[in-house]
Amino acid sequence: MYQVSDFTKNMYRVHEVAGILGVTTKTIRNYDKDGKLKTCRTEGNHRMIKREDLIAFLDSKGLIVNDISENKRDVIYARVSSHEQKKNGDLDRQAMFLIDKIDNLINPIILREAGSGLNDKRTQLQKLLKMAASNEARNVYVTYKDRLTRFGYHYLETMFLAHNVNIIVVKDENADKSVQEELVEDMMSLIASFSGKLYGMRSRKNKIKEK
Repeated sequence: MYQVSDFTKNMYRVHEVAGILGVTTKTIRNYDKDGKLKTCRTEGNHRMIKREDLIAFLDSKGLIVNDISENKRDVIYARVSSHEQKKNGDLDRQAMFLIDKIDNLINPIILREAGSGLNDKRTQLQKLLKMAASNEARNVYVTYKDRLTRFGYHYLETMFLAHNVNIIVVKDENADKSVQEELVEDMMSLIASFSGKLYGMRSRKNKIKEK
């Protein structure tokens, strides 16, 4: 069984369609001859099948199921590092910027939160991950990749793509300064975290020596 969203190309070669249907290329040519599956010719005289004709054929055979993408939602994800930024309206402005810049949003949901990009346990980020894993998300829109995470972005990207979720960056040129300030804050938090762990390791080591 197939979903409409499985077919992302405008045109398909005969051998591709044969592979999809589990038949030979000769059978595809016979389908064309009998008027069962319409094909067209390229300038190089190659036989091709249009996406809509392939989907129509599959649907006539009962091989198309209700498209799960119909229930998916576009996600506007906005994040600032501090509650002071949230209080100043930076978080709302970020979300509104994305809403204003993006056309054709489908059943959108806005996820907003204040928290460090180093924190992978953020409530709204966890909600986004669950939406992706449950096939509830279609596209994720952010102003910068760092809004999702300061480190490990490609892990998230791989996970999202595995569930057919696209991350789309709509850059806000006017936010460069605040992004740089957030980076400094995150780096200071990182240094403080490692310093605390290092101090704890040394403390435990000294206690062991005393024994």
